[in-house]
Order: sequence, then structure tokens, then C-alpha cells
Amino acid sequence: MKKFLYIPFFLMTLFINTNAQTGILNGKVADVSNSEPLIGVNIIVVELENTGAATDINGYFELKLPVGSYSLKASLIGYTTVVKTDVIVKSGTDETINIQLSSTTLELEQVTVTGDYFDKAITENNLSTVILGAEEVRRSPGSAQDFQRILQAMAGVAFSTDQTNELLVRGGSPNENLTVFDNMEIHSTNHYPNEMNSGGPINMINVDLIEDIHFSTGGFISKYGDKLSSVLVVNTREGTRHRNLAVNVNLSMAGYGAILEGKINEGQGSWILSARKSFINLIAGSFGLTSIPYYYDLQFKTAYDLSTKQKLSLSGIYGNDKIDVEGETGHTNINFANSKDSVEIENVLVRQHQHAIGLSLKSLWSNNFYSLTTLFTNSYFANVDVRLDYTERSYNSAGEVSDTKFLHRRRVFKVDGDDGVTAIKTESVWNVNDWNEINFGGSYKTGNFNQKIYVDADTARYDINGDGAFDATISQPQSEFAVDYKLFDHFKYYGFVNDKIKLFDERFLINAGLRYDYFSYSDKGNLSPRFSMSYYLQPNITSFNFSYGEFYQNLSYPEYGDRYNTEINRYLENSHARHFVFGVEHVITDGLKLNLEGYLKKYNDIPVDETFIHFNDRTFRSDKKLSVGKQTTYGIDLLVQQKFVKNIYGTLAFSRMWNKFDDPRIGYEGNTFPSEYDFPYVLTLIVGKRFKGLRSEMDELPIYLRIPTYILPFSDDMEISVRWRYASGKPYTPREYATYEQHREGAVKWSAGWWVETDKVNGARYPDYHRLDLAFNSRYNFSSWTLSVFLSLQNIYNRKNIAFYEYISDGTTENVYQFSFLPVAGIEILF
Repeated sequence: MKKFLYIPFFLMTLFINTNAQTGILNGKVADVSNSEPLIGVNIIVVELENTGAATDINGYFELKLPVGSYSLKASLIGYTTVVKTDVIVKSGTDETINIQLSSTTLELEQVTVTGDYFDKAITENNLSTVILGAEEVRRSPGSAQDFQRILQAMAGVAFSTDQTNELLVRGGSPNENLTVFDNMEIHSTNHYPNEMNSGGPINMINVDLIEDIHFSTGGFISKYGDKLSSVLVVNTREGTRHRNLAVNVNLSMAGYGAILEGKINEGQGSWILSARKSFINLIAGSFGLTSIPYYYDLQFKTAYDLSTKQKLSLSGIYGNDKIDVEGETGHTNINFANSKDSVEIENVLVRQHQHAIGLSLKSLWSNNFYSLTTLFTNSYFANVDVRLDYTERSYNSAGEVSDTKFLHRRRVFKVDGDDGVTAIKTESVWNVNDWNEINFGGSYKTGNFNQKIYVDADTARYDINGDGAFDATISQPQSEFAVDYKLFDHFKYYGFVNDKIKLFDERFLINAGLRYDYFSYSDKGNLSPRFSMSYYLQPNITSFNFSYGEFYQNLSYPEYGDRYNTEINRYLENSHARHFVFGVEHVITDGLKLNLEGYLKKYNDIPVDETFIHFNDRTFRSDKKLSVGKQTTYGIDLLVQQKFVKNIYGTLAFSRMWNKFDDPRIGYEGNTFPSEYDFPYVLTLIVGKRFKGLRSEMDELPIYLRIPTYILPFSDDMEISVRWRYASGKPYTPREYATYEQHREGAVKWSAGWWVETDKVNGARYPDYHRLDLAFNSRYNFSSWTLSVFLSLQNIYNRKNIAFYEYISDGTTENVYQFSFLPVAGIEILF
């Protein structure tokens, strides 16, 4: 691996053209309230004296700049000044940036900040929200250019293991997060998704196609719903409108591929296409991987201006996934020296594909009124086959498995699913006057849900009296059934309204909204009031913020199901959460902001398995769920965010959380236990710096010092960043190996015992988690093209963070670890 990295980095330094390179930066500035282009906006390059431009009649500007990273300040009388950081200019390419300004009634002498660095103009709510650009995701150490992994570093967000990018927001489950992709509400944008989790091992969205990301951890307005914890809005960029064809060839952890883009009809429209394929199968041996993922994804966007008042856009994403997870037969137990045993080895075969495609029409009906309507469809196909191979193992004198013999195989679970959603949603924004904006809209969804499910029989016997005689044998026969709901058999709809009011010279901001959701399958509908307000002690500098809201969430179709398809869970209540958030936000200096928030979330009507309620009766079996779960989560989140200003950037995020679930078990009334997603302490620190001319300085070093520097991708235009992350250990329920419970193994013999959960639900924790990541991001600019290189060294000190304990049928346990030290590299060629 070192040799592989050394040669490219060394050769790159030999062929770099040291002459000054330049690139073209194009931009457009519009009014955030109606998308109307703004004329005469002053554009200043903060880092360069006497360098700038002004927007033309269509809101466009163009700058020819030396390659590098810049901040742009956009100002216009009657509007809030905005500073856009992380503007990267590369040689041989035309970069495009979109800036939105919000009107203000404040006089110039009332404004004491040089500009808004935090995109307040496009922030819908002043609480619990961060906005990130593509470059912030790209350079973040440890993220592997996966935007959900950088969101794991935000305040109020925890994570379960390194193997997934799931977001656990303020004590919520990974299924409580709403994802909005180019105005389409979809379940997940990840490879290898499932219907109970919005996360996955790696994201399908190419970071080079991201315009911006809005992430809210609570208190979101009535526009968003049917989720209890968070909203993630991903807006993708349009293709270039200045070139017939631009090409980006890339290789990274997400795979290898290319991005093609170009203009339509002399710039009246544009198109962009990304295609990637995994290559982990080519290097799996280097990392000792036996379960190898295969996947590829496609992403596109086409936009066209029908007129100066209407824009039509078509966006889509597609992913195809395959993996075979083969269980390990290896095992060491000195007690089995020179003997044999037989065990069941689990093998999982997964085949999936999914897509989402949407057509959006944005119409400006007047200077004070516009609408956005989207017709979209998304589908999810999954074939999951779980099998157990009954295997005989032979041990040597050291207690190590020396030979195995396959005996027979049985299927324990199989599902063939083909689910889809077709929907239309629309929203309108009416700027009643300078201080009042009304947002209203709705959506109608229908779809198909087709699943064929097989569940194998389960037989167990129990020594209830502890006298060595097994008194009860419980058998659940195998189940095989199909569910087939067709388009329009069932539907969802919602409607919302939100009123945004600015009072007292914009010092007092109010959002008041109402939302109604209905799901025909469960015949449940809910009304959700929302309210938030902000008071500015100093305009655009210091504010006190508060929000209250009622949030409801339908269950996913599988949660309504049961083993024998009797619909006993069909009419479960929608899960409910009540949010209270109070916070203070202070802009310390240019690009440096502190946000401190306290929150309280009260859950109720969470579905609980009836079997769990009858925990003390080990022989009790039921597929029924009851809407009796109650959970209380409260905590404090601190976020200090430094935008890329004066070549420095960083984030400090700290969360302190308390998360308790009311014990619903019979005999445990009045008690509580930690939630599955209780992480009392989470701390993340990210610090990065941009270096100019570093490679040239290193080339002046003595040769014995210079040569080692070629191992890493040092260049004259680069960033180096570091991230350290800590989290309290995840809770788990301790198990004990009990000989009073036995299950059939391989359908031929009774097990010697069984690992059963104790009554101390989530009463133990895995060891605390921490790791250190380091990232290098370098750009090598040639006369007509640019080479970008990134190298991320994850878990530098090789911390052995435990993912979970594996319970072996012989009564022993083994540790399953998260990622060890892992180097991740990637390149991009742009021309």
C-alpha cells in the first residue's frame, strides 16, 4: 500500500506546471423569497484586494481568478450581506456558485456584522439546523466523502458503529429521520438500505453533485412531518451552463466512475450525469474481507428554463447492491481440544435495487408568490435469504478448528419485496409584505407493497422447575405468506400551513404552523401544531430561540405485519413525540458561531411486542404489538462552528443526553431502563487548515528531509484536517447461558443451552468509543485540467472499538470489532 501511494505522489510533483494557473468562476445571485435575479449585486473576493464584479441584468457574474480557495461577499442595499466560503477555483474548469440574498428592513448602521457566513437566508428555522456545502463534506476527515458520516459529527447526533452511517438524533431511532432529495421524500439514499433504517454502509449520492445539505435535529416547521426526530434535505446542483461538455473522472471508497455535464440550448438549460461502480472486490484480499459488497449507482439532473418565470427540472438516483455474508467456521476453545462439535453457521444473501425519480416545476406567479410542484416515484426491491449450514467441526490439540464437514442446510428466513411509492406534492410561498410570509401545501402518496415471506419453524423446550426435566415444548410452525397491495389500494396525504412573521425591526421572528397527516391502511390521522420564535439581542449576532411541536409517524408496512398475516397489528396508533427546544446562538466573529440548546422529547404510543410485555413467561409467544411504549429524552447540545475563514476551519460538538424508556413489562411497572439509543456523552472535534505553497517549501528542504514528504500528497494547494471522536458505550442487555432453555439445532438435535436475555434491559454498556482520523486534500492544477487527491487515515491509533458481542452456542463469547486502522484514498481528474 505504501508503495502504491508513494509512486503517484512523487510523479505528480515532477510534472506539476509551476506557472500560475487560473480558472473561471461563474455565479448567479437571486432573491431567496422568489428566486428573482438581482441586478447590481457587489461581489467581492475577500482574499484578493480590488477583485470583484457586479451582477448583470440576469443576476449573473463572472470572475477569472488564480486557482485556490476563496470567500465571496455579496452585498446589495436592502438585502442582508452574505459571505460564501469554500469557493474552489480550479484550472481548466468553470466553477458555478449560486447565492441567495434575503431582503431586510434594517438600516446599515444597525448591522454590525460584515456578513452572514451561515446561510441564514435559506434557513427555514433558527433552531437546531446546520447547512453544509459539498466542499465541507469532501474534506471532512473520517467521512469517506459520505455526507451522512459528517452529520454524525454534529451536536445531538450519535452513531451505533463505524459500519453504518445511520443517524441517531437526540435519542431517536434511525427510522425517525426524514430524507428529502431534490424535493422528493424518500426512505433512504444509501446502498444496502432496509425498511427499518434510513442509514446504510455507504451513500449513493455523489458529493460532487451536492449543492447544499440542510439538517435539522428538532423543532422543524410544519412543512415536514411523518417523522419524529430529524429532517435531512439534500439539494443537488445543476450542470454547467457555460460548456458543451465537462468531465470528472473519479476513484474513491464509494467506487470508480465519471461525471459528465453540459449545457442545453446555449445555456437555457443543463444536464449532469454521475455513474459509479464499487471496486472493493478488487482489493478485498488486502483488507482480509470475506463478505464482499458489489454495488453501483447512477445519478442525474436536467434543468431547463421554460421562461424567466418557470423552471422545469428532472432528477433521479438509482442503486444496485449485492452481498453474500458467509458465517465464520473458525473458533478456538481449549475445552474442545481433540474433539468434535456441530454448529449452525449463518449465511445471508442480499440482492437489492432502488430508484427515485422526480419532475419538478417551479413557477414565479408574481414578485410575491411562487410555487413548487413535484411528481415523483421511488421503488425498493429486496431479496434477502438467510440460511443456516449445519456443520461439523474438528478441533486440534490447541482447541482450534482444524477441519469442517458440511452436513445439511436449512432456510430460516426469506423475503422477496417489491415496494413502490408514487406521489405528488406542492407548496406555495406568499410574501404578504416585508414582515409576513405564508407557506402552504400538501401531498398525496399511493403505492404498491408486494412481499413474499418465509419464516422457518422454531421449536424450544424449557425446564421450568429447574429439576432437570423439560416440562414444556413450544413449537411455532413455519410460515409462508404473501402480501400484495396495489397502487391506490392505500394512500397517505398531508396538508400544512406555516406563517413566518418578522417584528420589531426583525428582532423578533415567529413561525406558527399546523399540519394534518392521514394513512388509509391504519385509518389513523393526526393534527400537529408547531411553533417557534427567535429574539435577537443584536441583529444577526445574538439570539434566544424556542420551539414547541407535536410530531407523529406512521409505522412502516413490516411493523404492521405478523408471522401469519392475520393483520392483528393493522390499527396500531401512530408513534408520537412532543418537542421542546430552547437555545441561544451567538456569532463570535466572522465565520465563528456558538450554539447552545437544551431539549425535551416526550414519546408515547411506541409499538411494543406483547412477548416482551410478558417477559417473565419464557414460553409466551405472540406477534401482536401494543401502542404502549413511552420514552423521555432530554439533553444539552453545544456546537461551535468555524467556517473556512483565513485558512482555518473546524467544529466542536458536544452532547449530554438522558434517555429513559418506561418499562412496559408485567411486574416491572413504574421502572425505567435506558433506551437502546442512549449515549450520555458524545464529543467530536474537527480542526483543519489550508496550506498554500507547502509543496514548494518542502522542495527546498535537504534531500534527506524532502524524500519522505513524497509519501503523502503534499501540494501547493491543500488542506490538512484532523477529527477526534468520543462516545459513551452503547447500552445492551446482558445475556446468560441457560441450560433450562434449549432449541433445535440443524433440526436434528437439542442445543446444550441457550443465550437468554436477563431482566436488566440495556443494563450494561460496551466500552467507550473513540478514534482519531487524519485527512489530506490536495489539488494539482495543470494548464487545462486539475487533479484532486484525498487521503484519509482512519482510526490512526488503531483503537479496538467493540461493535457487539457474538454469543457462541458452546457458551462462550467473542468480540466483534469496528473498523481498525483504515487508509482511504481517492482521486478526481477534471477537464
